[in-house]
Amino acid sequence: MRLVLVIAAAAFCWNAPVLAASDFLSVQKRVIELFEEHKSAIVRVKAAYSAVKEGEKPEVIVGTGFFISREGHVLTNASIVYRPDRVWVEHRGVAFAARVIGEDPPSNLALLKLENVPSRFSFLPVADSSGMPTIGSMIVRLSAPLEFDPSPDLGLVSGQESRFGQRFFPCAYIRTNLPAGPGEGGAAFLDLDGRLVGIQVGSLPDIGSTYVLPARAALRIRDDLLFTGEVTYGWIGFEVREEVTVRTGKRVVLSIVMPDTPAAEVGMQPDDVLLQVGDFTVQTVDDLRNAVFYTRVGQYVRVRVLRDGEELSFNVRLAARPESEPLEIPFDPAVTTGLEELPETDTTGFEIERLSDAILNEAIDDSAP
Repeated sequence: MRLVLVIAAAAFCWNAPVLAASDFLSVQKRVIELFEEHKSAIVRVKAAYSAVKEGEKPEVIVGTGFFISREGHVLTNASIVYRPDRVWVEHRGVAFAARVIGEDPPSNLALLKLENVPSRFSFLPVADSSGMPTIGSMIVRLSAPLEFDPSPDLGLVSGQESRFGQRFFPCAYIRTNLPAGPGEGGAAFLDLDGRLVGIQVGSLPDIGSTYVLPARAALRIRDDLLFTGEVTYGWIGFEVREEVTVRTGKRVVLSIVMPDTPAAEVGMQPDDVLLQVGDFTVQTVDDLRNAVFYTRVGQYVRVRVLRDGEELSFNVRLAARPESEPLEIPFDPAVTTGLEELPETDTTGFEIERLSDAILNEAIDDSAP
């Protein structure tokens, strides 16, 4: 295994303590066990799109997905199945017709439902885990690259970010050291205990990394798609700025409280310093974005602020984000985002799994249901 060889070489060159061969063999054994246990949950997702110009062949975009229920629900990337003519999945060489229950472009997540399910398959439960994997911990990717059978990869958690350049994510994403190959968008990531860590939703090709939407976030989005067909994001009704001081470090301060909003109704004011939103301590705008993302519309959440040296607490009922308001939490200086048109890439080098995973001009063959 490539990772094992690299680790062993590094330990030898730097005179670091060398792990016993049995340690590497136990990791290898665990990866094999996880793959054998869950490979039947992995599917190849194909979406057919009409030709853009006359005379051109239809386009089929290919990616990975995985079962999350016995009823045949599949998670994949929204960018693969964004308004197609038809969708199907391939499981052990057999094609099954599928329908798109809903997609969420901002998170690049989509939920499919098979019309008929395979006779034998496993599924990966999506659990509500509040913790994020530790940076440096090992993860296993299960994907269906190109036209190959499901395949495992072993990698590491490299970071956790809520933004990349001027692109803002709906919540904190997991960054890994595994590069994204064609057809791997929508891959499942597991920890060595076999728990679902998340789903691949983007990549950083310049450094050979991928971004993974955490399982907890996927669960929150899945529920909205399953029950309403669309994702509703929460909104409190203020704009903020980040400040950095020697005494307090980073902090988030309200710059504008919009009238007739949940924030205004409970008495929040400009220059209030945010301390906590629900279970989330707020020190940065990224903390605030996470807190709002995981609070559902209509839910009451406790917000603590510091005003003139005094701590105040408010019980705020989140409203649905108005269409006129940007998805990201506005702050000074203003920045823009948007995956409305699902671009292939942007100037920051962050790619979503769409055209990079396409088999361009592929004819729709007899395998399509």
